[in-house]
Amino acid sequence: MFEAVKKRVADTDIFISVAAVADYHVATPRRQKIKKTAGRLRLDLVPNPDILAWVAGRPRPPFCVGFAAETENLRQHAEAKRRSKKVPLLAANLAQRAIGADDNELILFDDKGAHKLARAPKEVIARQLVAHIAKLYGARRKAKS
Repeated sequence: MFEAVKKRVADTDIFISVAAVADYHVATPRRQKIKKTAGRLRLDLVPNPDILAWVAGRPRPPFCVGFAAETENLRQHAEAKRRSKKVPLLAANLAQRAIGADDNELILFDDKGAHKLARAPKEVIARQLVAHIAKLYGARRKAKS
């Protein structure tokens, strides 16, 4: 996925990082099935590239939107993630309340603070998120011109 993003990001105005790319991958994958034994199994994991941070760190990045699915301390973790990745908008939710559900709720974090999107069908939440992105992106374009 990272290679595909690298090839196309220069032609984008808005980058919405919605894909759930794993944070880690196995350091040394096995070619064959690992047979069950009585002993413990140890997997060494190494971090995958942080695609959103790479895009946001470009010299002239597109308007970047990130996501944070947290299991605890939602506001603290989401704010920290937004600051560390230097993205103008981060949408956050509690994973245990969203995965497998037909509805969701989000908190949107931007330079003006936190904006809660109340629990609603996911399609409604998606439209509200896109409207917020359009508002911020439009304001940013006006400020640059």
